[in-house]
Amino acid sequence: MKNFIFFRTDRLGDFIITTSIIKAIKNKYKDARISVVCSKINSDFIKKYRIIDKIYVYNKNFSIFEKFFLLSKIISKNYYASFAFDGKSFSNYCNIFINSKYKLGLVYRYKIFNFWLSKPNFLYNKFYFNKFETFTSKKNLVKIEHLPQKLINLGNFFDLKLNTLEKYYFENDLKINNKFTLFKKKFLKKNYILFHLDEKWIDIKSIENELFANLNILQKKTKKQIVITSYKNKFPYFYNLKKNIQENKNSQIKIIENTNLYLFEKLIKNSYYSISCHSGFLVQIAGSNSAKIIDIINKNDYLWYSCWKPKNTFHKFIYKSYKNKISLNNIFKEILKIIKNNE
Repeated sequence: MKNFIFFRTDRLGDFIITTSIIKAIKNKYKDARISVVCSKINSDFIKKYRIIDKIYVYNKNFSIFEKFFLLSKIISKNYYASFAFDGKSFSNYCNIFINSKYKLGLVYRYKIFNFWLSKPNFLYNKFYFNKFETFTSKKNLVKIEHLPQKLINLGNFFDLKLNTLEKYYFENDLKINNKFTLFKKKFLKKNYILFHLDEKWIDIKSIENELFANLNILQKKTKKQIVITSYKNKFPYFYNLKKNIQENKNSQIKIIENTNLYLFEKLIKNSYYSISCHSGFLVQIAGSNSAKIIDIINKNDYLWYSCWKPKNTFHKFIYKSYKNKISLNNIFKEILKIIKNNE
């Protein structure tokens, strides 16, 4: 039996990037057992992956005693390989004491004044990693450093023969598939454009007053149903949108609120296009289901977000700011242009 452990106590999108590596290890080593150290917010999602045998839940607000207890449970096993991917202090600390034949990790580099530093530091990297990749902080980034490629480089230490066109792995549930088939037949058109609305939309110029009108125009020009998803959205722009839809009784614009991640994935997968202001789950899950993505971002985030972009998807950026805020009307004109140019 070969035990592998992955430290992913960060965001859900970061875990999804890792799934192709985990799946490849399971395929290559038939006796592999996979453990994942994850955050509480991601644990319910991750534990449903059948390719994962054990999860350890880490909370940064744990007491010293709770962290020590978790550490003792993790290091009680012998491992074939450990992957410290999240750059967190707890994960790197575990890696010192863990009994693993191979240790691999991601090192985060940053600059203070004119000096380059790293987390972990260079002595740690030399003595505790068999192989590591470096990734530059957002503040100091000057070119695109494709993070999935760096993780794949570490995975390929075990000759997994992975590349960036490999699909991420999503654990399908037959019951969810069947429920979605019935749901789609009853409520959705064959081709629909999905918009996921969250807090990242609130800084767009005129969002409160012009969102419904722009969605309406897009629907008529594309002749596609518009599906809106959102989770616990209590912002005024969203309230106004719901009010406008109810008053106009527009059956071509449908709101689906507070879905679980499995239904959300099916909505993304079956969409004509999925559009968001860089929803991490939406962007990364497209790497598993080949959905077409339009990603609305600030221009100064282009380099940073490009580091995470899956290379096996259709993915286009639109800017909501470039020196100044860009109007909602112009954003929707760019959305329409992308859709029309790729029909």
